[in-house]
Amino acid sequence: MRAALTILIALVVSLPASRAAAQPEGDRVDDAVEDDGVAAARRAFVQGAEHAKETRWGDALERFEASARLRPHAGTTYNIGICHRALGRYALAQATFRRALAEHQASGETELAPSLVANTHGYLDEIDRVLASFDVTLAPAAATITVDGRPLEVVDDDAAVPTLVAGTEPPGPGRKPPRGRFRLVLDPGPHVFVLSHAGYGEVVVRESIRPGAKRTLDLTLARLPARLAVRSSEALAAVSIDGVDVGTAPIAVERPAGRYRIRVDKDGFEPYDAEVVLRSAEESSLVARLRPEEPAIYEQWWLWTSIGAAVATAAVITYFVVRPEPQRPPLDGGGLDWTIEVP
Repeated sequence: MRAALTILIALVVSLPASRAAAQPEGDRVDDAVEDDGVAAARRAFVQGAEHAKETRWGDALERFEASARLRPHAGTTYNIGICHRALGRYALAQATFRRALAEHQASGETELAPSLVANTHGYLDEIDRVLASFDVTLAPAAATITVDGRPLEVVDDDAAVPTLVAGTEPPGPGRKPPRGRFRLVLDPGPHVFVLSHAGYGEVVVRESIRPGAKRTLDLTLARLPARLAVRSSEALAAVSIDGVDVGTAPIAVERPAGRYRIRVDKDGFEPYDAEVVLRSAEESSLVARLRPEEPAIYEQWWLWTSIGAAVATAAVITYFVVRPEPQRPPLDGGGLDWTIEVP
């Protein structure tokens, strides 16, 4: 690896200088700016190379990346890939080596020597054997996911099962994958998966992965319960949910999201009935305003007064209807014994 790096140093240090010398004679101001940029890129590159010789891969990576920002070059990108590989960041090394080949082709295949192209393909083959892959099922599919505090990069969205890579994106919030089933490529070693979705509890999964491992991984989030607070205009009113007593108002209960029938009862008051729809991770409030219960019709005084009057009237009527015809006493015709029948 160190011999390949030394050859690349000579190439990258010399190529930008030759390109600057090839600029047209008329652009002197631009040449000066270009020369300053090339010189700064060369200095950063040489510093990175010195750190690499001392196997200070983190410092070397920082210097090579600084050089690439000033003067992009396939050789610099190649060296960045070498650093990622040495640091065990195989997914990043794979992406970087592929970018080095693309930059080499875009330059007309002038920026990498044939031996370095062969080295790059060799590293890519090696990394394919080291990287682990998971067949992931995510539920719900719209959940966001991070691995080690980084979102996933989609590298192939054309297939029925897309391919995502962990470890190649900058740190940041999670993103949802294109579909609920996908192939995840990631470095071997310990990893922390964090899954989030509105209305669901956050899930943290820790996995330690062997080099080249291939396995399935089911990542499922549980819905958060909803909260229902019930109050009543009358203290100690009984509360039931779907026919099950849960206590007396005021009361707060947790239930899965859904539709529920609420009933609030108290002696002497009309029952209060309501239907509520609860949503995950949300709180709903219900105030039952109980109204005094009106006496039953058979308990009211005016009813009994009316009934008494009606009974009395009915008795009188019945008497006159059913009483017998009075019997007249025998007629007394007086001294003449003279009587007259009057019909």
